[in-house]
Amino acid sequence: MRWNRAALLLAACSFTAAAAPRIDNLAVKPNPAAFAAGKAPEVEIVVGVSRAATGPRDCGATLDLGDGSRPRQLDFGVATTRSLRHTYKKGGSYRVTVKGAGKLPCEGSREVALAVTGAPEPAKKPPVKKDAPKKEAPKKKDVKKDVKKKDEKKKDTKKDAKKQAKKEEPTAK
Repeated sequence: MRWNRAALLLAACSFTAAAAPRIDNLAVKPNPAAFAAGKAPEVEIVVGVSRAATGPRDCGATLDLGDGSRPRQLDFGVATTRSLRHTYKKGGSYRVTVKGAGKLPCEGSREVALAVTGAPEPAKKPPVKKDAPKKEAPKKKDVKKDVKKKDEKKKDTKKDAKKQAKKEEPTAK
């Protein structure tokens, strides 16, 4: 009788461990990804899990995009797949990995190599005219002269306005 209880307990533990959701695929599309007209490529990453008919339904995983960006946390809930989009800003070879993580980690891990071809176009600078003379910043003396000229013009304008007003005044007879 004792042996039957131990066997039953061992079988229950084995069944629970075998029933945990398992990461069974990782896909990256397109692969290879290429820059187009200087625009960085956006890829779709799909992670899938499989589950036994009974046992835990939920599990979590961590997705590392391989480009130095922060890892993404995936929570599957009752879903069997999770997908996301990511833009790679530089050309090169990357390793995209997913592995179980969190309070209820999925079992297993997967890894896919991703090739990103091309490179972003360098920022275009406006064309520089070679024949155009370079403008120099005005010297302090020139700035002072300009201010004096403006002040003199204002004074002249005021004087002219006063003269005009005197001409237009009716004279008393």
